[in-house]
Amino acid sequence: MPFQNVVLTVIGGVGYGVLSEEGARLNRIRTMYGSVSYSVLQIGPSSEIVFISRHQGKRHVPPHEINFRALVRAARKIGAPVLAVNSVGLMRSIPLSEKFGRAEETHVHPDTLADYPFFVPNDFIDLTKNRADTFYSSETVHADMTDPYCTDMRTLLKGVLSGKGISYSEGVYLCTEGPRFETKAEIRMFSQFADVVGMTGVPEVGLAKEVGLCYASLCVMTNPAAGLSQNTVTAAEVKVGVEKTQKEVFEIISKLANTLSVRNKEDAVDPDTVPERCGCKKAIAGGKL
Repeated sequence: MPFQNVVLTVIGGVGYGVLSEEGARLNRIRTMYGSVSYSVLQIGPSSEIVFISRHQGKRHVPPHEINFRALVRAARKIGAPVLAVNSVGLMRSIPLSEKFGRAEETHVHPDTLADYPFFVPNDFIDLTKNRADTFYSSETVHADMTDPYCTDMRTLLKGVLSGKGISYSEGVYLCTEGPRFETKAEIRMFSQFADVVGMTGVPEVGLAKEVGLCYASLCVMTNPAAGLSQNTVTAAEVKVGVEKTQKEVFEIISKLANTLSVRNKEDAVDPDTVPERCGCKKAIAGGKL
């Protein structure tokens, strides 16, 4: 079994292909939706992380053209829990769930997001328009999205952030179609319902639910959304925001993978007593008509 030692699959966006370059093995997975390239990084004697680039290929695939079904099918073949890494814009001031920075700071807002760049979504709003967003085109299958992000993976991820003394926020992710950035009027409207805005989190999270994958997201807040600073929003600004956190993101990924590895070994001692930690595998159990 080629993936028996994989404890975590990471699906990363802009700038995160470099996370797995050194010491990684490059491979491809064929799916009915297309071929997906991935790299494998050894983190222990019997533990590996798989990295999948969301923007596959030498040409940077734009967000509205990403083959999400192929990516998620590849992740399903690997079979490990998934951590998505997404770049987002901050739309409003939001509370810090953990306050490990300056004592007086209780919120992250456009002026301080560089100091507190991490966001763990617990829900989402889908405003995409033209994306293939289901594996079930010829039958009716409703996936339960009460908890769209795996509750167990989110708990582990937040534990890693807390353990490393990293401040972060939680809340609602809103996904737009792209590739254009949002207007100031759109951000004013969106910010009434969500905290951050991005272009790649949907339909990935819903597709993961359909195939029973445990899936969580670590968002990097790279910029204030349109109208929240004196500057225009640029791709260069997003890239700089990503680059500033790359090392820290990789440390978070490594710690999460090690946590999963330890727990997997503990579970293997007595598999019959392993508790059901989330409902991800049963997301479509009651949804077929």
